[in-house]
Amino acid sequence: MFPLKLFNFPLKIRVVLTGGGTGGHIFPLLAVAQELQDLKEKQSINVQLYYMGPLEGPVAIDPAEFAQHGIIILPIASASPNNATNPIEKIKSVLLNIKGTIQCVWHLWLLMPDAIFSKGGFGAVPVLAVGSLYRIPILIHESDVIPGSVNALSKKFATRIAISFEKTISYFPYEKTALVGNPIRKIFFTEHDAAKARETLALASDAPVVFFSGGSQGAQSLNEVVMNMLPNLVERYHIIHQCGTRNYPTVSQGADFMLKNNQYRDRYKLFGFLNEEQTAAAYACTDLIVARAGSGTIFEIAAMGKPSILIPFPFAAHDHQRENAYAYASTGAAIVLEEENIKPHIIFEQIKMLMDNTYKKEHMAQAARAFAKPDAAQKIAQELLHIANANINL
Repeated sequence: MFPLKLFNFPLKIRVVLTGGGTGGHIFPLLAVAQELQDLKEKQSINVQLYYMGPLEGPVAIDPAEFAQHGIIILPIASASPNNATNPIEKIKSVLLNIKGTIQCVWHLWLLMPDAIFSKGGFGAVPVLAVGSLYRIPILIHESDVIPGSVNALSKKFATRIAISFEKTISYFPYEKTALVGNPIRKIFFTEHDAAKARETLALASDAPVVFFSGGSQGAQSLNEVVMNMLPNLVERYHIIHQCGTRNYPTVSQGADFMLKNNQYRDRYKLFGFLNEEQTAAAYACTDLIVARAGSGTIFEIAAMGKPSILIPFPFAAHDHQRENAYAYASTGAAIVLEEENIKPHIIFEQIKMLMDNTYKKEHMAQAARAFAKPDAAQKIAQELLHIANANINL
């Protein structure tokens, strides 16, 4: 377990945050940044935060949001060779990473931070490589049951390792690894009024709510199955659907066609991407969540204490979403449906079964709340300050 006591801090501590460009990387960084800023006020510690990594990605960096958390952005070039579809793109990705490494050599030499916090992803590779050469203390966090490639390599030189699932301990050195959960933003642990949440999302009726979420990038197969059962869904429920920004035009067109002249048309609310407040409102007023099984999504659902149906993305690296889903479902908090089984009639019957079973839903909600780890971000923030202080006092 990470220590919680802080002492003998210098006038200023510099912490670099890094990670790839998906919501699963960016949102935990913001959660930890929020805790570091809170500790800065409570403990009278002067902490300066920096983000060093790519600005582009499935979830692009929002400079205004980072500025609100007191984070100075130092962009670096980065690209994953795994995303390259031809030899020329692979060469470009290699050159970009060489450029990013040179940028890190310069940035980290000038800054010489007291600690680095990495969420993994290819965007973190140059920072971790150069940081380890400079012997800067590094804390890495693994969100999934099966570690990603970058974290699996980083374990050799990481000072401390934080994990989200108990099963993950077998992949890392036991003596420097701690189970803390996945750091999520405080808004998801705040009590919300369901009626106000309905107003926030402009839900037009008092019908029960089902929330479909494909994560920060959307989920095409989930979007398709929602479209196919949409008339049946809105007849019974209010539907909140996060389809992914790039999918929004197509899904919106499909919904207009499926619900043409439907008397319950106003029960369908479509969003490309939900911001922090909208996501919290959607969780707060929903009765059931149908979602992919990214770790961030799972821990947000748990924090809000909601029953869920999880559909793991079958092509995720190392099949980590399936491992996440079954680890979470083993607590009784969720039901798992495999991708090949998300036919409209199957998923509709699962939704109907749960929505009609109040006892089952409440049991799942209780299991979700028991799984949640509300102090994950705080523990990571505390440990970052601990290793930074130890480094300064060497």
